Amino acid sequence: MKLKEMKDWQKNKLLFSVIAILVIAGIFLSFTCTSLYQDKAAEDGYWYDALEVPEDLAHDVDELGADATRVTVGTYIENLKEINLKACNFRVVFLVWFRWEGDPELDMMNNFRVYKGFMNKMEPVKELHDGDLNYQLVRCDVTITKNYWTIRFPLESHQLRIYIESDYMINDVVFVPDIKDSGLNQNLGISGFDVIRTATGSYAIRYENAHGDPEVPKDGVLITSEHVTAIEINRTDTGLYVKCFIALVGTLTWVLITLFICTYHHVDPLAMIPAALFGTVANIMVGANLLPDALQMGLLEFVNLWGVMMILMCAIVIININRIRKKYEDREFSQQYGRILFYIILGLTLAGNFLLPFCAYMLV
Repeated sequence: MKLKEMKDWQKNKLLFSVIAILVIAGIFLSFTCTSLYQDKAAEDGYWYDALEVPEDLAHDVDELGADATRVTVGTYIENLKEINLKACNFRVVFLVWFRWEGDPELDMMNNFRVYKGFMNKMEPVKELHDGDLNYQLVRCDVTITKNYWTIRFPLESHQLRIYIESDYMINDVVFVPDIKDSGLNQNLGISGFDVIRTATGSYAIRYENAHGDPEVPKDGVLITSEHVTAIEINRTDTGLYVKCFIALVGTLTWVLITLFICTYHHVDPLAMIPAALFGTVANIMVGANLLPDALQMGLLEFVNLWGVMMILMCAIVIININRIRKKYEDREFSQQYGRILFYIILGLTLAGNFLLPFCAYMLV
């Protein structure tokens, strides 16, 4: 049956269904794909911004730290023991060294802390005082709190930063990054992730609260020097993504089969839909159990919502097919209606399940 051969009510019903499905699906994909892509594209800006000292703070460092001892600081990442998204932390083992000329009593290895870090273990490796040259090398095992950005989970990337902060104020010590010798173990293995870039630099932090320090003027601020080591990691492959959504693929396949049966075999499989819908809704718990309770809206929810939407569309089409057969007793049009919408929903299902992960995953 061609479109020009259809009656007015047939044309209206078919066109309304097609347009409604395409508009709803188009709006959903436009919003979700844009959100995922923007989050992925923002990684570069976030990476460089976190390594730069704001101009006003840099001016304060230059002014207040003009006579401070310059301490060269470097780090070498030996091992990333754990990346725990649910507990919001990561555990890292690294070497940190301090090299400076001048006061041998400065004792940097006992006068630093790791920002938002809990020191599991710290052991001195080497200490050298040779004339004006002073050198201290320490191995640290630290658990660092990290609020992971999980919008693109389970195809996300993460930026891990280790901030080593001096216990001395900026007028006593200014850190200088040892860019040449800092690095990471080339055999570093992180389960499920690849390291895509690293960087190191000097930073500073201003505390508006001087913590009651009597050496800080009442109208002054407390500024300390920091050394930052940044690592960006990206999901190795789509293995976790498949694990999170394999059940959804099964339910979507089952529902599309029911629509196909309804269209071509003139049966009513509507009773088979609720079980599939329940399976789709329950599927989100697979990925959600790997994340903090304060779940961010992102790829995990978008893909599941897309699956729920496709299932509901199939259910509505099946209802319409049954209604056309019973009310109008028009099997030819019901089959034509079901066939057109079956292929549209099939195409949308494939398109959505390709576009959503494609917009989220960082190809490197």
